[in-house]
Amino acid sequence: MNQRTGSIVHVVCGLAVAGAVACKREPTSTPATSGEVAAVTAGETPAGSGEAPASAGETPVDASAGGDSQGATTGAEPATTTGAEPVATTGPTTTTTGTTGTVDAPPTGDGKAAPSGPEPLPAPLHAKVDEKCGKDPGVGTPAVPFTLKTPEGKELSMASLRGKVVLLNFWGTWCKPCLKELPEFDRLVRHYRKNGVVLVAVATDTEPEGVLEFGKSRKIAAKFALGGEDLAKKYDSPNFPFSFVVDDKGTIRGSYRGYKPECLGKIEQDLRASLEARKR
Repeated sequence: MNQRTGSIVHVVCGLAVAGAVACKREPTSTPATSGEVAAVTAGETPAGSGEAPASAGETPVDASAGGDSQGATTGAEPATTTGAEPVATTGPTTTTTGTTGTVDAPPTGDGKAAPSGPEPLPAPLHAKVDEKCGKDPGVGTPAVPFTLKTPEGKELSMASLRGKVVLLNFWGTWCKPCLKELPEFDRLVRHYRKNGVVLVAVATDTEPEGVLEFGKSRKIAAKFALGGEDLAKKYDSPNFPFSFVVDDKGTIRGSYRGYKPECLGKIEQDLRASLEARKR
């Protein structure tokens, strides 16, 4: 059921292009049963400073009242003379040395260790990659800018995601294939979260209750946004769900129209390729 105020729609789900499962909405006079989301989701299985200390053992030199300096060397026997001829002195000499051993200096001037490199990518979750997937309209174009409200009332924008690799998903609580797909996306994105991948789930719903209920019940680690129907129309995709892999510069690297479980391997490959490109 579409959550738009004053609008009641009938959801028709079936096979879309290339065998993908998708939903689209048609007007109807019969309202959908309340609690539909819970009924659909129940029982489903989701796929300091850098100053170095003084060397130990160093002895300072004091100036005498008469202007003469007394060396730091200790333990030397005083020289004695016989008559006018000087006598050579062979007393012991103390050598002042610093701390022995090897001291590793910090590589940075502020005493902090140099930052480690990018987090290495984990092993892929999916061994099978269908190269026919991910080539729907939109590949190579910039993702459409947006600023939408989250269920908590904050703002989420495409610009705020720059620098991240984004799995951008358009869905609705009225869409049964969407409710199956998001948990699968959640598992995939959690696998690469330390590497900088974010799941952004843009719902057509305008009310937060259903979105929050679904996200909480399935423990979806996503950035949710509300009221995305107008944004979805800009991608000219009448069927839901549809998704894009967007690189750290905001360019679409993979386009997926409809629910296609067989394409999860290709989605993962697109995410990994975008992460690798970000390192260079």
